[in-house]
Amino acid sequence: MAMRLYTCALAMMCVANAMAATETYRLKITFAGADAGENVYTISDDGSFTSTTDLSIGSLKLVSKMSGKWAGSTLAEYRFENDSTGTGKKALLVFRDGKLHVTSGKFDKDVPLDVKGLPYFGNLHPQFTASVLGKVDFTKKTSQEFKAFCPDAGSTLSPKWTPLGEKVTRSGVAKLYDMQLVPVAATYAMDSSNHIVAFDVPGQKLRFYTPGWESLFTNPLDKYPELSQPNYKYKIDKGVKMKTRDGVTLVLDIVRPDSPGKFPVILERTPYGRSASAAEGPFYATRGYVFAVEDCRGRSDSGGKWDPFVYDRKDGFDTVQWAAKQPWSDGNVGMIGASYGGFVQWEAAVENPPALKCIVPQVSPPDPFFNIPYENGVFFLYGGIWWSKIVAGKEADMSSFMSALPNPNGFKTLPLSKVDKAVLGQTLPFYQEWLKRTSHKDWTGANFQDDMKNIKIPALHVSGWFDGDEIGTMTNWSHMRELGRKNQWLVYGPWTHLFNSTSKIGDTDFGPDAVIDLDSVYLRWFDTWLKHKQVHLEKIPHVQIFVMGANKWVSGSDWPLTQSKKTTWYLGANGSAEPMISKGKLLATPPKAQSPTGYTFDPKVDAIDKQFVDPDPNHVSFVVNVDKRLSDSILFKSEPVAKPTTVTGPFVCNLYFSTSAKDTDFFANLYDVLPDGKIKLINEPGKIRCSYLQGWDKQKALKPGKIYHAQIRLWDSAYELKPGHGLAILIRSGMFPMFARNLGTTDPIATATKMVVQKQLIYHDAKHPSSVSFQVLQ
Repeated sequence: MAMRLYTCALAMMCVANAMAATETYRLKITFAGADAGENVYTISDDGSFTSTTDLSIGSLKLVSKMSGKWAGSTLAEYRFENDSTGTGKKALLVFRDGKLHVTSGKFDKDVPLDVKGLPYFGNLHPQFTASVLGKVDFTKKTSQEFKAFCPDAGSTLSPKWTPLGEKVTRSGVAKLYDMQLVPVAATYAMDSSNHIVAFDVPGQKLRFYTPGWESLFTNPLDKYPELSQPNYKYKIDKGVKMKTRDGVTLVLDIVRPDSPGKFPVILERTPYGRSASAAEGPFYATRGYVFAVEDCRGRSDSGGKWDPFVYDRKDGFDTVQWAAKQPWSDGNVGMIGASYGGFVQWEAAVENPPALKCIVPQVSPPDPFFNIPYENGVFFLYGGIWWSKIVAGKEADMSSFMSALPNPNGFKTLPLSKVDKAVLGQTLPFYQEWLKRTSHKDWTGANFQDDMKNIKIPALHVSGWFDGDEIGTMTNWSHMRELGRKNQWLVYGPWTHLFNSTSKIGDTDFGPDAVIDLDSVYLRWFDTWLKHKQVHLEKIPHVQIFVMGANKWVSGSDWPLTQSKKTTWYLGANGSAEPMISKGKLLATPPKAQSPTGYTFDPKVDAIDKQFVDPDPNHVSFVVNVDKRLSDSILFKSEPVAKPTTVTGPFVCNLYFSTSAKDTDFFANLYDVLPDGKIKLINEPGKIRCSYLQGWDKQKALKPGKIYHAQIRLWDSAYELKPGHGLAILIRSGMFPMFARNLGTTDPIATATKMVVQKQLIYHDAKHPSSVSFQVLQ
């Protein structure tokens, strides 16, 4: 009996020792305030560890597992497995003996890897991030950048960290750090034992936290009890099918309240795969909405031909009306979505489906001839090819969103019909079709702007000053305004196409107020128009715009802002004969008699900037050093302003010019002239292919030497010039490879190879008063 007791005691001691040798850390995960999963990290005294993240958001379910061994602070070996059951995509990384083996899709091989001395950063495995936070000097409240190895990505990255201070909770004191890694901004919290106890990604509605540390972050929606509350559980109907009028089957995922009754419907249509978009579903379904996400025609599980932009008018109408008739629908339908998902809302709206009550087009393009794949006749080469790579297959390849293209030097290829093969290694049928549709009328069926008179419903426009599709928001808003529609709201932030995700772009910090709470705005919008609740939408300004430089939001009742005044400055020469980029002036009055200013554009110059070869959005700079000779552009600069001056859109350049060629392009955008002579970008350039000056439906060759007038609408913006700073407009004729070169002929762009040098003259005299007009905030 005594021996048995001794044996049991010994066994208990062993168990106790084993338990003491292992530590476990748990982080709960929420998405949009709802439970979404858990991360569990376990580490033993011998350095072995496991980290498992189970994430369930809508129809997307992700299981991410990592196991391995630490040798001190160095990751000696690890195995990483990622299984995204909502998309069927799996990834496997195995690191051992200094080598990384990668298996993902068709990719299965060893890749070189040298991460000696680097700290670590975890994506879905946050405890690794404590490694890089240990290098941040918390006493310095400035941005600090460290290159780190991300084991669950198998690559290095360079997040920027800014210590924010300490916060006391009932569980202890945590140090807070702001993290910027374009396109994501997050806040991390680390306790006194150097473990991650929470992190928050507002732009993705994603939050990890250790129970007991919840008070580190707050939910912005808690401030609005009048809005629909998350009082429902939800259910998901996957792979729901509907038929269009021409018999094509389109497929949806439906996230809806798990409760009897009928509910209003929020519809999103996407070419990028419905599973990812359905992640938004629980946010709305728990608040009494049906969230329906549909694969566009020819995408993912939906049938039919994939011809971007062409079929979405009728398909959108059919889907809206189908949704209104379902047994879970009360007949009221709204739409939301970004980028292509914004475009399809306008396409549906002009068809005027009776059930459609409101739309929220975010970063939406306009008609295809005015942004992508063409902008005012100029072919959007890099952007078109980049987007084509993402949507080349039936399933979108979102993994390449931030990566370099396979062969950027392929953009030098002529004719343009061979560029897709040269850059991507494949010929894309829809890209080839784009090159044939060289006029506005060629996009009949995809165009919607001429039919916006049919739209009577409310629209909430959302975009950013550096959104690559901002011209869509700009022109769509203008069309609705010209039609007298009063039920339009507009939000313009200091954002890229990945709107409201970060307060920093490259070397420019727009301040802590740059990222705002849009979820409450959307919920208030749908509560008003779909549920007919009184939630005081009328108190929300119709226009909210962010003024860069001042880094503050300004609101108003209209755009352009009613509290602004139109101002015109005129282009002129400063008398310099040097071929310098800064040889022009901006003047308050038009010059009476001046010779034109000239430059030469040679399309044979085809250098590819390193930003296109190895893009790194963290190192984007808005500042340009113009202290060099350039012969292919002109910068017209004003005198420094004496007091803070806020310039806003609309910006319009009236340009009088002649050229030596049958065709040419002009690009125009604005800069802040800094006291040290450098210039800082204010807005994205407007552009025009001049053979379309007589109309968008047919090119007409220019007569060499003849003086023409082009009106160029620069993209919207709002910017405060500080005292001692000036305003400048840059005029040029090429932005290769972002846009295809104008070869100086009117040969069909699909087959053209002949290149002609273009000698440009910009006129600025009493008869030809070239100018730039803008609004000045009063």
